[in-house]
Amino acid sequence: MLFQGRFDRARRLQRRQRGLDAEEGTGEESFEEPFVPERPEERIELERGDLFAMLVAALYTVFLPAFGVLALVVALAWLFFFR
Repeated sequence: MLFQGRFDRARRLQRRQRGLDAEEGTGEESFEEPFVPERPEERIELERGDLFAMLVAALYTVFLPAFGVLALVVALAWLFFFR
């Protein structure tokens, strides 16, 4: 999991605050612990075609609503001037 270390730290803090954990401490030091991934060299590898798929998804997300708003403005302008 991408945020496994932070998730584990948050769960330990919850258990300490509720008194469910036998560990000593107030739980405040949990926030001070730096996040160190198990394997820093580990990163998400993109497969072939992933970049193209992300680009197409971004274009659909940005340009489709923009064209919709533009079409609505043109339709309203047409109705206002020519009807």
